Amino acid sequence: MPDFKKSLGLSLAIHCVILSLFLIKFIFFSEPFIDLSQSINVSIGDFEDAQKLPDKIESEQSEDSKLPPKEVEPTTRPAIEKDKTIKTKDVSKTEDLDLKKIKAKQKASLDKLKKNSALEKIKQDLKKDSIAKLKSESKKSGKPTNSRRIIAAGSALAGLDKLQANNYLAVLDQSVKQHWALPQWLMNKPFKAQLLVKFNVQGQILLLKIISSSGNSSYDEYCLAAVEKAAPFPVVPEKLTEKFAVDGVVIGFPE
Repeated sequence: MPDFKKSLGLSLAIHCVILSLFLIKFIFFSEPFIDLSQSINVSIGDFEDAQKLPDKIESEQSEDSKLPPKEVEPTTRPAIEKDKTIKTKDVSKTEDLDLKKIKAKQKASLDKLKKNSALEKIKQDLKKDSIAKLKSESKKSGKPTNSRRIIAAGSALAGLDKLQANNYLAVLDQSVKQHWALPQWLMNKPFKAQLLVKFNVQGQILLLKIISSSGNSSYDEYCLAAVEKAAPFPVVPEKLTEKFAVDGVVIGFPE
């Protein structure tokens, strides 16, 4: 027992020394394990907010999904290419209009040439008809026909005289109508007018007046101007000179 007590006392003494050394080292020679200055304060409210944060994020995402998609503004380059395309289309349209105008002018010139050639042909036909008629009359009567036979004013036309007069009136009508040009605002209007014109053998106007007005003074003036521009008319067949100079000819507009 004495030996046990000695061993126990010695062991306790040794442990006390070791413990004292550890305490001295810990207190004076070691750094603290926790830096209280760098500690973070966490409250219960912050913890609750942290728990609510995922729900808040999900609600914001759902609201954003309900909003309409934002329109993406086009860049400047496609706009420039679009402007180039528009300009190209405008240039092509202008070129098409120019071509149409040129074709319209060419067509008008061809129509005018055709009308002039038709007038010349009718004049030649009138001359041939008159010569043929004189020859036929000369053969039937056995006497030379008087080429200066004049149809008196007021006489009714018949047979070859009527045919010759109708041919001449067709030439006269075409000659007048090619000078009849109405402005755009008068075209396709239901206006009609009739003019009486008297003229001599050289086709010079002796009298011109309106016998049936259209009711529009501007329309009537354009009709009068067309007759005046067409004068002098084609040379009148000699036997019709007195009839046209006294009775005159009625020209209708448009017909």
